[in-house]
Amino acid sequence: MQSVKIGKLLRQLAVLISRNFQLIWNQKLTLGSLILQAPLMVLVIKLVGEPDCFTSNLINIGSRTVLFIVCAMASFMGLLNSYREICKDREIIFREASVGVSLLATVLSKAITLFLVEAVQAGIHIPQNHLLLDTNVEIFITIFLLMAASSAMGLLVSASLKSSEAAVLLVLVLIIGQVVFSGVMFSMTGALTAISYIIVCRWGMGALGASTDLNDRLSWLKAGLD
Repeated sequence: MQSVKIGKLLRQLAVLISRNFQLIWNQKLTLGSLILQAPLMVLVIKLVGEPDCFTSNLINIGSRTVLFIVCAMASFMGLLNSYREICKDREIIFREASVGVSLLATVLSKAITLFLVEAVQAGIHIPQNHLLLDTNVEIFITIFLLMAASSAMGLLVSASLKSSEAAVLLVLVLIIGQVVFSGVMFSMTGALTAISYIIVCRWGMGALGASTDLNDRLSWLKAGLD
């Protein structure tokens, strides 16, 4: 009996994932947005970052700026990709659930679709030795997990609210939180430190900083990151 339920769930999941990708393909504006997000992120960083900020023997803070932009933009992309996914289809989802489509399969299909898209987007990143399209596994994994965690947060927001308009306000608060509590722009002490532990951007910055040996670069400023 249990195997029958799992088999049904997997079949529904496969159909829903296929439908999600078909919807993305048919909605050219959404498709164009997903295609352009990562290249635009790289372009912004290329415009504001120093080309040799990870290779120069001269100590500078350009590397910190670049990594922070990567973390912030990756978390923003994850949130913006997902915050409307459930609330905009709420009526359709409940109508399908009434005829036997699993709510678990519906939510998982949206999450898996987003994660697959973001795995591709994360491949366009900023590795430690130059600015475009060099493969660095640690940095790829970090950026992908940043986007996936942010998407999961966006799906939670989308499932909690009834309209996209209401979700936008909460997403703006979360975006501001990613910047303020990342530990880069402001020092975290006391209660602020506890809040920062649930901020995706803070963990992404720590992981990328470790991969690029950021603290050693900033040791002369006594501005190392946790």
